[in-house]
Amino acid sequence: MMVKIIKVICVVFIYVEMLINAPYARALSVSTNISEKYTEIQSGDRLYFQIDIKYPENPQRKDLRLNYEVTKGDEIIAQSQVLKAVETQAQFLDFIVIPESSETGFYNLNVRISDYENLTEEVLTSFHVVAGKDEELKTYFFILLGVISLVAILAIVDIIVSKKKK
Repeated sequence: MMVKIIKVICVVFIYVEMLINAPYARALSVSTNISEKYTEIQSGDRLYFQIDIKYPENPQRKDLRLNYEVTKGDEIIAQSQVLKAVETQAQFLDFIVIPESSETGFYNLNVRISDYENLTEEVLTSFHVVAGKDEELKTYFFILLGVISLVAILAIVDIIVSKKKK
């Protein structure tokens, strides 16, 4: 009988020890959304996006660090870091400037959220950088310059040929 009581006490002690030393689970949920208007932007423009943070177990206001990175492949094109205070949930708009040197193509926006302890969450979304109006104007300018040059050369050739005939 005494052995059974000792076994029960040991089992209860082990369960209590496991509950006390159990890792603290955090239910942080993060989502980001780029509105349809900004899924295609020009280099040099601001990329506006919305971030939704849900942190239901957070009993008090807590500072979270938000790190934004714009990447193309493994290369970081732009980055920014912001500090936000969050209680149980937050929703806000933010932006990051896409450098003018960015080429056309698909890019990723990586949002990493962390606190000053061991909480980390990461979310990724993508967008497309298109050729800017300046690039289109340069292209049209060079086409027009080429046509004017061709017409000038043809006019000069015509003048030379007509002088030789006389």
